[in-house]
Amino acid sequence: MDQRQDFLRRLQRVPQRSSYGCQEIGPAKTRTHGRNERLTEMLERHQAEGVHSRSYGEPRLKITQILSYVLAFAMGGLATVIARVVHYQISGAQPQEMTDFNLALDVILAIAIAFLLREAVSMSAVKRMGTQFAGILLAIMTMHNVVHEMPDLFSRLFSAQWVDYVTHTTEPGTLYFRGQSYRI
Repeated sequence: MDQRQDFLRRLQRVPQRSSYGCQEIGPAKTRTHGRNERLTEMLERHQAEGVHSRSYGEPRLKITQILSYVLAFAMGGLATVIARVVHYQISGAQPQEMTDFNLALDVILAIAIAFLLREAVSMSAVKRMGTQFAGILLAIMTMHNVVHEMPDLFSRLFSAQWVDYVTHTTEPGTLYFRGQSYRI
């Protein structure tokens, strides 16, 4: 009879031990499993915040969200300038006419560089990708305007011949796309 009472007392203590933070019985959690649990908790919190912000009508944009879009747009423009410098250096440092192939090559290089920049600053890839692409397209169409305004800077990045070529083949204050200029 004493053994039975002793056994029942020990059984009653089992739930109390687990509530004090003792590890549950079973295999140890791996690093991946722990990371997935944390990500799931973060996602649930993010979704809960979204529900609360929508309860008052329009969702409120936080200043950090706005700044992240501005940063993504600027990174797209920076990626375009870097892509054009790389393209210029690879092509043998000769000014080239903007053909469809060169345009496609500049866009592909800019997207790749934008991806690297986005990873360097740990920006959300899916949410800001469209904004970065818009920055890339706008920079491709308006970069010649900046060359007209700052020829010294671009002659150091590219060459004096390239700056002369751009300033003679384009007009300032225009959008330049596939050989056509559109007045702004």
